Amino acid sequence: MVVIKITGKEQYGEAIKDLKEDGLSWQEIAETLNLGYDQVRMIARHSDYYDGIKQQSANGSSEIDKKTKKADGTISSFIRKRLDEKRTFTQDELLELHGINADEFEINTITSNEWSMTNGSGDKYWNYQSKLTAKPKSKQLTLDRVAEIIKDVAPVTIELLADEVPEQYLCLPFYDMHFGLNTFEDYSYLLARIVDIIENTYEEILIIVGGDYIHVDNLQGTTERGTYIDTVDFEKAVSDATKFLKAIIETALQYCPNVKLTYLPGNHAPSNDYMLMQVIKATYPDLNVDDAITEFKHAWLNNHAIFMHHGDKRKASNKIIEVIVSEFAREWGQAESRYLVTGHLHHERTLSNAGITHYQVMSPSKPSSYDKRMGYVTSEDGLMLLEFDDVKRSAIYYL
Repeated sequence: MVVIKITGKEQYGEAIKDLKEDGLSWQEIAETLNLGYDQVRMIARHSDYYDGIKQQSANGSSEIDKKTKKADGTISSFIRKRLDEKRTFTQDELLELHGINADEFEINTITSNEWSMTNGSGDKYWNYQSKLTAKPKSKQLTLDRVAEIIKDVAPVTIELLADEVPEQYLCLPFYDMHFGLNTFEDYSYLLARIVDIIENTYEEILIIVGGDYIHVDNLQGTTERGTYIDTVDFEKAVSDATKFLKAIIETALQYCPNVKLTYLPGNHAPSNDYMLMQVIKATYPDLNVDDAITEFKHAWLNNHAIFMHHGDKRKASNKIIEVIVSEFAREWGQAESRYLVTGHLHHERTLSNAGITHYQVMSPSKPSSYDKRMGYVTSEDGLMLLEFDDVKRSAIYYL
């Protein structure tokens, strides 16, 4: 039997070389490989690359630039640079030093150190070593950006087709549509049924874009807080969301003389939903749009007070009502009847409390990856449209 003896050089030589090139000290390498300090040095001395390591030490550490890009878009980077002078870097300068675009990324974590060296000629220089992770910047919404988006939008005038309209009123709550996770094709059956109902003609129609209308807030597939949720076709998400809403608005303007739209910020995509409102405002000058970036809203349908909140900032019904009574005391007192419409939780719930009826409306959306992971897959999906006469709510359409 032949016995093959594996030496420390054969077993650890390449690993020691790689770790040394990554900038680790002999002690750090020993701890990483669970070896003794002297053992690491001995293996290195008997390796072919040791003369190169000694030369690097004599000349100062060689320059290193290594990057790894992860699936979520973050970049891990390790560099070692030789600098002529000691200096302090700004975050943008650090990103530039790592070869990362500071306009597109921001630093998430960083560890840096530096040490001085003197060469054989007596010239002093500095070795700068830095490890960082950088994450993609969220696309920030600015007024200039909004103006750029809507500058070429051509206004559209829709002719009213109905000669007479009955004294009935319709509320269309579009909460948690999650376009991107869902497509225009997924919702085409809903659109057809909504159009049929609108064609009954109404004195007033209130359209609520109640938050999370689009699934993600940026191209990186995250919410407004930067939480990654799902990879979506962003261009199609925006296109589908716009196409669906335009079809609703144009039908409403044809069969109702008084159409209004209210925007609510949600927790998934408040920026994208808001920019969509700017496009809608520019396209339909006859549409009354409330695009204020506030969490709690009120609108009138005849003499019915419709109060609105996405449902993420205050979840308990009594807590939302406390805010409403405080912010909209005059509207509360003037109303013939009062209704609160929220979403966020994706399932239906109805409560009557202290002179107000609270409709927590369901969502037509399919479950997200988060919903599936958490087991939020048991609720009935769909839309709820609320119809009113002069006195009270007269019907709920379940679609």
